[in-house]
Amino acid sequence: MMKQLKNNFIRVLGFALFFGLCIFMVSGVEAKAADTDPKLNLESCDVTVDGIYRLRVYNLDGRSVIFRSSDTSIVTVSNTGKLVGRNCGDAVVTALVIENGSVVSTLQCDVHIGPAAVSIRFTSKKLVLKEGTAKRIYPLVIPKNTVEKPIYWSDDTSIATISSAGTVRAQSIGSVDVHGMIDNGDSDVCRVIVLSADDYEDYRIGRRSLEELLSDMSNTDAQESNTITEEDVTTAPDQGIVTPTPTVTPVANVATAPVAGK
Repeated sequence: MMKQLKNNFIRVLGFALFFGLCIFMVSGVEAKAADTDPKLNLESCDVTVDGIYRLRVYNLDGRSVIFRSSDTSIVTVSNTGKLVGRNCGDAVVTALVIENGSVVSTLQCDVHIGPAAVSIRFTSKKLVLKEGTAKRIYPLVIPKNTVEKPIYWSDDTSIATISSAGTVRAQSIGSVDVHGMIDNGDSDVCRVIVLSADDYEDYRIGRRSLEELLSDMSNTDAQESNTITEEDVTTAPDQGIVTPTPTVTPVANVATAPVAGK
């Protein structure tokens, strides 16, 4: 009886493993097929009026594409997928994938056209962070309904970095300027000050002012720059410190004046 039950259990387990393997293989084939299907680089995008964006279709494998706009008064699209914003509004751009004269795939991208930015200002000119922490800054971009996104950069990424979304990450103690700029060239600056955990706590509870902490940081930097280390001393291999030997230039053909009385 026990032997019969054991055999039945082995059969059931074998069938379960077999069907599980089949499902796994079918899922893998479907996933692989999905990876090779034509697809757009974006399903939605924001473009400014008179702005340009390029749509791309991946996995064409020799097939052709026809692009169409649902409203050419809002956005136009070329045969190569170049979008041009015409007026504020929303439209749908469709990409028809053609193979042997027939449409084999229809892809769509929702496009929103909005005004370009005219100015950018950081709401705070100073940001104090504890080393190792991060905070996102939100600049005031005019007009408020613009779809344009500023570009950001840091003057010294070893002290603080800033992402494309405006997140500032404190890397090491020091101070650095981060910048935000829009397409018309208008820009603004925010000073980022990174403090140690102890100094940040002193600043947070008001035990020490930011001016005091910055003064200490400046003094520390000055002391470090004036400190001479062994790496600053040039030595010759296996000979220690080199002391220059003065050079004596021999004097030749010096005329001797006659001695008086001779």
